[in-house]
Amino acid sequence: MKKVILLLAFMFVGAIAVAQDNAPETSEEVSVNYDNDLEQVKKDVEDAKAEAKKAKKEAAEQKKKDAAKKKEEKLKKQIKAKEKSISSSEKQIEKLKGQLEKGRVKGTLSPVDIQKKEDKIAKSQMKIMKEQEKLKKLNRKL
Repeated sequence: MKKVILLLAFMFVGAIAVAQDNAPETSEEVSVNYDNDLEQVKKDVEDAKAEAKKAKKEAAEQKKKDAAKKKEEKLKKQIKAKEKSISSSEKQIEKLKGQLEKGRVKGTLSPVDIQKKEDKIAKSQMKIMKEQEKLKKLNRKL
């Protein structure tokens, strides 16, 4: 029984010693650790803000590049359309001139019909001139 009591006493003393070893750190150590942690968190926040700002700037630049590329593609498409329009108008003029010459040679066209065809030809030529001016403007933009 005496041995049991001694054993319990040693266990009690040992538990107290272990409890003292696990005692909380001193207030100086806690404040130093807290300051270090606080500085680290501030640094991390600043780094995150810098990265976010950089990412936002890159996104804006990419958006500008995409817009410029879209605008260029649109201009190229418009240029192709104007060239096609001019080409078709020139073909139409050639067709009308051919019909006019053929009609004059055969003598099947009345003076009114001849005048109508000549007016159509003149109108188409004016249209071509306007289209060519627009095409020049588009090429300057590109």
